[in-house]
Amino acid sequence: MADDKITTIIKCQNIAPIENLTREIKSSSLKMGVFANNGSGKTFLSRLFRLTEKQDELILDENGKSPTDKLLTFGKNNGTFSFKITDKDGNVKDDFSISVTKGQIPTIPDTKYLYHTFNQDYVEQNIRVLGYEKDSDIQGFILGKVNIDLKDDEDNLVKIEKEGKILSEQVEKEINAYVEENISNIQNIKRLSEYAYLKPNEIFQGVDKDLFEVSKSIEDLFADYNKIKSVPENLADIENVNRVNIDFTSLNEIKENLGKEFSLSSLAEDFKQKIKSKQIFIESGMELLSETRDNSCPFCEQELQENALSLIDNYTKYINDTEAKTIKQFKGNIELLSKFIDFFKSIENANSKRINLFNEYKTKYIPSSEDVKLGAINIEEAKNTIQVFIDIIEEKLKDISKPIPVENSIIENIEKHQTLLNSIIDSNNEQIDIINAKKNRIGEENKTVRKEICKCAYNHLIETHKTNIKSIFQLREKWKTLDAEIKKKKEQQKVSKKDKVASTIKSVLNYFFSDKYTLDEETFRLIFYENALEKDQAKDVLSEGEKNIVAFAYYIGDTHLKVESEDDYEKLFFIIDDPISSMDFTHVYTLCGVIRDISKIIDKLKRERLIIFTHNNDFMRVLTANNIVDKKLLLKKGELKDFNNNLTVPYINHLMDVYNIARKNELANHTTANSIRHIIETLTKFQNVDISKDGIAEYIKKNIPNDTKSYTLINDLSHGGWRSEQSPITEDDYKDVCETIIKHIENNFKGQIEYCEKFNAN
Repeated sequence: MADDKITTIIKCQNIAPIENLTREIKSSSLKMGVFANNGSGKTFLSRLFRLTEKQDELILDENGKSPTDKLLTFGKNNGTFSFKITDKDGNVKDDFSISVTKGQIPTIPDTKYLYHTFNQDYVEQNIRVLGYEKDSDIQGFILGKVNIDLKDDEDNLVKIEKEGKILSEQVEKEINAYVEENISNIQNIKRLSEYAYLKPNEIFQGVDKDLFEVSKSIEDLFADYNKIKSVPENLADIENVNRVNIDFTSLNEIKENLGKEFSLSSLAEDFKQKIKSKQIFIESGMELLSETRDNSCPFCEQELQENALSLIDNYTKYINDTEAKTIKQFKGNIELLSKFIDFFKSIENANSKRINLFNEYKTKYIPSSEDVKLGAINIEEAKNTIQVFIDIIEEKLKDISKPIPVENSIIENIEKHQTLLNSIIDSNNEQIDIINAKKNRIGEENKTVRKEICKCAYNHLIETHKTNIKSIFQLREKWKTLDAEIKKKKEQQKVSKKDKVASTIKSVLNYFFSDKYTLDEETFRLIFYENALEKDQAKDVLSEGEKNIVAFAYYIGDTHLKVESEDDYEKLFFIIDDPISSMDFTHVYTLCGVIRDISKIIDKLKRERLIIFTHNNDFMRVLTANNIVDKKLLLKKGELKDFNNNLTVPYINHLMDVYNIARKNELANHTTANSIRHIIETLTKFQNVDISKDGIAEYIKKNIPNDTKSYTLINDLSHGGWRSEQSPITEDDYKDVCETIIKHIENNFKGQIEYCEKFNAN
């Protein structure tokens, strides 16, 4: 056929009654019906498909037997099964093989399709053992189908992650290289807590933080570090500068004396002038003369003559005189003030030397003090002020009898200069003490510089890599945002497996029972007319036919346990083996309706793939008549053949004939009675009533008690005539009988009439 585009190849060897089967099937779809009498091997074929679902449960028993041993043909130790499907374009959609060896667990291949098998094994293991209750402990979710843009988002997410990773690795590499080349080789620096700042993660985190306050560039700090390392072990301390300490009491006495009038000596003036010019010499000589025991000169040792003795007497008078003493005092004052000037000069010189030594220390060894400057001392003003004082005294010596007033400002200025000089000296001495302490604790200086190097390196690394790090952060934030969006999209499409299983079971139960049986979605207990069945009640309440219906409903619900995402629904392949056991007629039709509507019940299912095995001819008729299966096969004597369509009675065609007469005002014809008869016969068979004249009559009597025409029309006209004593069957009689039959089916098998209505609507 032109539409036979799909090729399915089934091979089976030494599996139960099937010793050697090879069949190539051409079909337009993967919806197959296989009719087989009991014992033909159909259940074994379903078990082979079910192995793909149960591989994790296959274990040897205590006797070393494999659960697959029962699949082998009697007397055979090995068997094989293969299943291959190729689409119209020659693409292999699935191709798997299973080898069964006695006493061994077979290797179950991965399959492209998700095979979901319903057979008595499924019922026994999943339903019957639980007393026809359903385990409610269902975990997990079904992920929704990926949106069109989600793939692009995920690709972009990978791109962003890759870009961020490359850039991050680059920055980390450069950071580590810088630290290794410039910092880590500094002695003992790794022991410092600040060294941890130079780790890449710290640099990354520090981009948005304040930098460390540092006073120098890292190059200058490296230079400082080298200076500190060069400090000699026995480097001497810098000495302090002495403070200025002037006796202001003496100065005030001098000031007072200058303002006094002193009496002059009676000696001749020219004589006094001579003495004044060499008074110190004369006083020294007189002192030496007093130590001699004779009148000899202490210098030339000649005897002193009268003139000399007279001169010496005058000298003595003068020296002992007030004028001489006063002059001597004032000259001593000048000497004292001159010493002050000399002291100032010595301080100035000492301070200058300290400055030079301090500058050497700070430049060569102590970089933390390099910005410190010692104050220079300028004694000029102080010296000048004292010199003014000396000049006043010298003026006084010219005439001690003449008072010379001295302003207070002169002494105040000297005091001011002393204070100023001592302030400079104290400040300098303080800095000298500090640099000496630093020198003597050079290890602390070293540690401080090493810490500063770490901080400066930290600042350098952040400034150098800030742009790239911020780009990395932007990529990370972009990744985080996009990842959240992707997760949100996926979450929006994520459906609870438990919810899906429950709703599907309820939907299937509703097909069969309406409100008679439903399901508690939380406990998965059956509800019988709004009353939840307690544990073990279901198996006692349900009839055998209802049990099989419930089992099939659970099977359809379990479809959701086969999938992890919506994409998996496209891989589903249903294997169904004789689901109609013990079902009455109406339920068989309903089951067919469930299979037909399976893509509606499982809303994510877009394409039905199924193989239905049955030994029931009537079930096969319904499947074929309603086009639920497109390919019909017969399994017989180990062969899989095409099924003869003539073997199926077109029940649905007969039903449509009767329906159209009853509801569409079509006219009856010579086949109408046969159609009615066939309908009643089919109903009768499913009610386990013998198909005989009495059986048909009994069915009508029992199920359509008010009907007075159907039996006659069915019995007589379907055989070619009517009895002479009967009135002829009119068009209205046909219509009445058809309506009676349709109403009966409508009341008891509503789904069949709904099918007729849908068919006519289309």
